Formats: sequence, C-alpha cells, structure tokens
Amino acid sequence: MGSLDLVRDAAPVKPWSILTEAFPAQLSAFNELTREIREAGVSIKLLVFLDNRIFIDLGSLEMFMRRFGSQLRGIRYSSAGPLTCNTVTVRGVDVAWFTSVKEQDV
Repeated sequence: MGSLDLVRDAAPVKPWSILTEAFPAQLSAFNELTREIREAGVSIKLLVFLDNRIFIDLGSLEMFMRRFGSQLRGIRYSSAGPLTCNTVTVRGVDVAWFTSVKEQDV
C-alpha cells in the first residue's frame, strides 16, 4: 500500500533504532494513546509508528475531540489535491484525519 506524501519539503526523519533511549518511551506513548483512543470508541484507520502518527476516521472526530480536546497541541493542516490532512499532537504522538479541500468563494 502506498502512502500519501503531503509534506514534501519536510526534513528527513531519522529512522528509529531500538537501541536508543528514546525508543521505549516513544513506543510506550504510542501504544498507550492507541489503546485510549480505541477505548474512547474512536475508529482508527491506520497506525504508522515510524511516522509517530495515528490516523482516525473522520466520523469519529467528535468523539476524539470530546475525549482528547484538552490535550491537543500543534494543530497543523496540509492540503494536496482534493484532501487536507489535519494533524494534532496529543502527548507527543500525532493524530491525523483527512477532510475534503474546501474551495473559497470568489
């Protein structure tokens, strides 16, 4: 399965190594947030640990915001073609969902 690259000019991410001190902490944070998102009834579409990103279903966004809204940090938007990737950071893990690009009224 291919991936959608919405951020072309981003700096390359250094690959994770299980030998680094940061790896266990990041894995733990990623897994814990994944469990809590599922327990909140939010539908997860895709988990990408190497990008530290959890993709959720747009239909579950309201539930996600009710449960994690007070913990949101670093809200970002990136459009490519007909889609916008909306990303927020929760406890150091990026959570993203896709919406349609809205054209401005002329």
